[in-house]
Amino acid sequence: MAEPTVVPSTQHRYYERGERYWNALDPVVRYQNRRATDDPDVGWIGHVKALRGEPFAKALLLNCGNGWVERALIDHGVVREAVGVDISDELLAAARATAAADDRYRGRLHYERVDTNAGAFPGEGYDLVVNVAAGHHIAYLDRVVRRLCELLPDDGWLVTWDYVGPHRNQYPGAQWEAIWQLNQELPPALRHGLDYPDLATMLATDPTEAVHSELYLDVLRRYFTPVHERMLGGWLAYPLLTFNDGVFDHLDTVTEWVELIVRRDEAEVTRDPARTLFAYVVSQPNKAALARPQDLARWRAEEEVRERAAVLADGRYYPPTSVAALVDRLRRAEQALAHAPTRAVARELARRVPGARTVWQLARRTPGGAGTDPT
Repeated sequence: MAEPTVVPSTQHRYYERGERYWNALDPVVRYQNRRATDDPDVGWIGHVKALRGEPFAKALLLNCGNGWVERALIDHGVVREAVGVDISDELLAAARATAAADDRYRGRLHYERVDTNAGAFPGEGYDLVVNVAAGHHIAYLDRVVRRLCELLPDDGWLVTWDYVGPHRNQYPGAQWEAIWQLNQELPPALRHGLDYPDLATMLATDPTEAVHSELYLDVLRRYFTPVHERMLGGWLAYPLLTFNDGVFDHLDTVTEWVELIVRRDEAEVTRDPARTLFAYVVSQPNKAALARPQDLARWRAEEEVRERAAVLADGRYYPPTSVAALVDRLRRAEQALAHAPTRAVARELARRVPGARTVWQLARRTPGGAGTDPT
């Protein structure tokens, strides 16, 4: 039987609306910088450079995409040489072309097509591994992080800047309610549509998206010792600001509202660090973990069982959240009543689906919503 794996759809294009992600907003950049480095004007690259004090000899970039991270590391004098790996031929071609066209990178940046899940990385001699938004796409986390521990020397570094929130953005009910309530405090023109992430759509478009994101930090700590670890927030601000057209269409007038959202977001992560969607961690290998064969065997077996079970469950790993289950029931009820008059649909939904009245606004903003108040 072939080993199960999780790879992105060839039709999926990451960050097609990247200019409208929350971290394209200056107040968010300064917020995350401050939480990461204690200085709103210093990002993680500057922090790594200052913390290290001298350039790394050779870096491995996981899921490097078009190569922007390794180019920035070269530009800032953080690394002398880097190898980027990715599964996308298109992105690798773009990275290679950019590196070949610029004297700053020619001969210093190299690229290989690799499925990160396999944990088979090219070459050796690395003293730095960089994970920028790569770990949350990895299904075989234990295999990969273990291999990185083996690959790096005792004084090597693994730098992580990644999404570590709920898998496949399946936010729990308490979080979604808090997001919803803060959204209602915004001026109508700035309110987000807030479609709850649809798992079926995510599985069809990119089954790797946040596949085991909430497991990343726990697995990291098995094999690495953090020397600098910061929770970057996002519990409220990420879902509210990302793809919020009202905000991005009025950038010259929305700063105070973005800052309000950021303050509320920071209050949540300060009250409970587990209420973070993103983390910045600088860590070093814990080689002692590799000398515990019983733990290694158990972790490997758990991972293999989990991944094989997901194949039998059409890629689903976990039970649905209460919000996801309710939204799914509402959609099914709407489809069943699709040919009824609009107000009859609303009344029937309110009768047949427990809680439909209280979540009606949520349902209105999902695909296929009836758009009519049921009262």
